[in-house]
Formats: sequence, C-alpha cells, structure tokens
Amino acid sequence: MNIKRRISIEATPEAVWRILAEQYEHVDRWASSVAHATARMGGPKPDAAPIAGRVCETELGPFSESIVEYDEERKVLAYQARGEKMPFFVKDLQNRWSLHSAAGDRTEVGMLMTAKLQFPFNLFMPPLMKLQMGRILSFAVEELKHYAETGEPHPRKARAALQAGRAAA
Repeated sequence: MNIKRRISIEATPEAVWRILAEQYEHVDRWASSVAHATARMGGPKPDAAPIAGRVCETELGPFSESIVEYDEERKVLAYQARGEKMPFFVKDLQNRWSLHSAAGDRTEVGMLMTAKLQFPFNLFMPPLMKLQMGRILSFAVEELKHYAETGEPHPRKARAALQAGRAAA
C-alpha cells in the first residue's frame, strides 16, 4: 500500500533539507502528530546520516524510526517506523522524502509512505488505512511547508502543544 503527497514550498531545498534531515530528531518542533521526539544514536545507519534514527511520542504511542536512506546530494531521506501499538498485520512501514529544486528558490517536496500488509489484511485494509494515514500525511506536508516558510509551527501544531501542556498540568 502506498500513499503519496506532494507540495511546493517557498524555501530552498537546502533550507527544507536542514529541517527534514539535519534536524531530523526535532520533528516535534513542526509536526502536530509528534508530541515529543528524541535522537536514537545506536544501531545501523547510512554513512552520511548524523544519527541512526529517532523515537517519536504520538497519539498512537511511541514509534521508533530508523534511517534507511540519507543522501544529502540528491536530497532524499527515508526511514522505517515501528510502533508498539502498530497493528500486527503491518509488516513494514517506511516513509521517503525527496526534495527537488524549483524556480524562484522553491522546493518541490515528495513524500511516499509504503506499508506492507499481511495477507488477507492487504485485501481489505488499504482503503481504511489510506483514509486515516492520508490525513496525517497531508497534515505533515502542510505543517512542514508552514514551518519552512515562516520559521514558526503551524497553528495546528501550536494547538496540539497547548493541549498537551494542559493535559500534563
């Protein structure tokens, strides 16, 4: 099962790469689906990657992500995600970001999430998963765009952070 998203960002590929890749462990600064993130140093990693991955606290529980592709020259970053509460029939979940230079110091951003589902779930779950995950991924690209263009979190992220603060109090 694949879910694709594309968006044009009014920032250079280098600026967007800095947010996505060089500051990979700080996804919680801009993504509303991530309440908190920390770097994961141990484990295998691509040579150029600064860290092996990250651990993200989400509404669906913690997710451990491992960087599987990191190419600064081509501006490609891919990671594999595993979560304690991920359904048993999801055998592999990966997300791949690619950045391409566009006219006027813009960046065309592509995101491809790939999930391998166990039979027979691969026959009937994709529409439901695309609905739920598609919404989260659409939010993520919108929030990245807002953060890259303004330097500020998207209002949705600001609301999520405020609600998390209230819940902790």
